[in-house]
Amino acid sequence: MQLPGVTVEVHKLEAAPLVAYLCRELRVAEIIDAHVTWDRHRTEVSPGTAITALLVNLLVRREPLYRIEWFFRDMDVEALFGNGIEAGHFNDDRLAWALDKFADADPWRIYHEIALGSPDACSLVLDVIRLDTTSFSVQGSYDPADFEDAPFRITRGYSKDLRPDLKQFLFGLGSYGGLPLFADVMSGNQSDKTWYGPWTERITELLSPEAWNTLIVVADSAFVTEENLNTYEKRWFISRMPETYRLCETLKDRAFADESRWIEVGSVAQEGKGAASYRIQGLEEELYGRTYRFVVVESPALDQRKAKRLEKLVAEEAQAIEKAVAQQERLSYHCEADAKVALEDWRRRHNRWGFHHVTGQVVQERTVKRRVGRPRKTDPDQGNVEVVRWRVTFTVEPDTEAIEQRRRRDSTFVLISNVPRTRRADDAELLRDYKGQIEVENLFRALKQPYFVHGIFVKTPKRVLALAYVFLLGLLVYAIIQHRVRQGMRQDQQTALAIAGAKFRSPTTRTLLKEFDGLTHVIVRLPDGTVTHHLQGLTETGIQILRWIRIRTDNLLMGASLPPAESG
Repeated sequence: MQLPGVTVEVHKLEAAPLVAYLCRELRVAEIIDAHVTWDRHRTEVSPGTAITALLVNLLVRREPLYRIEWFFRDMDVEALFGNGIEAGHFNDDRLAWALDKFADADPWRIYHEIALGSPDACSLVLDVIRLDTTSFSVQGSYDPADFEDAPFRITRGYSKDLRPDLKQFLFGLGSYGGLPLFADVMSGNQSDKTWYGPWTERITELLSPEAWNTLIVVADSAFVTEENLNTYEKRWFISRMPETYRLCETLKDRAFADESRWIEVGSVAQEGKGAASYRIQGLEEELYGRTYRFVVVESPALDQRKAKRLEKLVAEEAQAIEKAVAQQERLSYHCEADAKVALEDWRRRHNRWGFHHVTGQVVQERTVKRRVGRPRKTDPDQGNVEVVRWRVTFTVEPDTEAIEQRRRRDSTFVLISNVPRTRRADDAELLRDYKGQIEVENLFRALKQPYFVHGIFVKTPKRVLALAYVFLLGLLVYAIIQHRVRQGMRQDQQTALAIAGAKFRSPTTRTLLKEFDGLTHVIVRLPDGTVTHHLQGLTETGIQILRWIRIRTDNLLMGASLPPAESG
């Protein structure tokens, strides 16, 4: 029942205040506004605030630019962004203007000022950074003339999405503890091999010499080139040797030649049932005039692509043997000696089988034939004649030992590093650092989820670049939420979190934000002018999530004095 003189406003919030709060904590709008050029007296919304609105929309319920204004229509926009801000301020023209300003202000440097200045980064001692790149495919027409003066190009290149028919651009990430502290946006035809060197030089501007003295860079096999190894002559790295290097095969040969030198190290990157268990051998060898540490690693799990290739090789060899055997078995000989000569000749011509045992033997065949014409009455055999021929027959069996040896070899890879033993005395530590590369792979997996990066709805190269960095800032917020909650669960020794009737041991940010889908802001205005604010739909789990993220519920909304946390 509505009381006289009392008005009640109900605004949908979902997870928007949580994301907006973290953006304020990261000083997103403040840092962007400090770098861009804009007229503060003629603009209702700053570029930084507009970019923050894009981030809120991106993580809560992504819409194309022209729909973002409508996304905020039912929300208390002032409680998210400050007094005087309205949903209409986030129309597509204003957002496009903000993207242009952002692109002109060196978004790469802005991103790193935000990321490295975050409370999470400031509390870390950077010792290992994990680098990798991924491609992002785009559809639609992009005029090459628009890219003449652009800082990067949307073009065809090596597609990690397996879409060589589409144009693309690239993301590069540097992860520490699952946080994307370093990021880059590159042209679609940028080679990983030539990215690491320039990235290192640019990051040198952000890190002190003391930081570089302790930092270990972990990268995939594209890192291993003569130029990159020269760049890292006095910097530490761990990488994977490309299979194309002859040295890689040589090191494997040395390892398998001495089975006694294998060291069991067990699981290194995953705990619990089903964790992969590894064996390693540490070696030293020279490459490009310098001596490096190498670790030959045998994994029990064979890469699916290599497993299929091995199956194909075994099947193709079986077919080749079947054909060669059939051709020989059709032939017959008048004497045993000729058959034995034929068998030896066949063996000389077919001595290359790697996955099968092929055994040949000479056998005698006796057949009875009838002579042409009527037999003589005195012929005791009645015209029947026994014919003796000699043939070569074969027995073919899979060589299970050879197949297993090849499987072991294919499941083996080689690490290369120049990290001194004063930093990583045990070779298993190098493997552990390398297997932590799953961190950056998980970040790419999150970045490429349809709800996160689902199409690029802007056309100019400058806006594509700016929007790509908005995606990266969104990924930073995403990773911080996930990092803090999982850290809080470990500290509280909570093994699982119940959300929407299911239990999650390692909840993703997407799952965590779903817990706030029913969150609303209720404003009650009394006749005497008193205004009270209430959060409705905040569950006990939601309160717990906020505590882990370090957000007090009474500070969740800007300019709104909220009572202590209410659930329900």
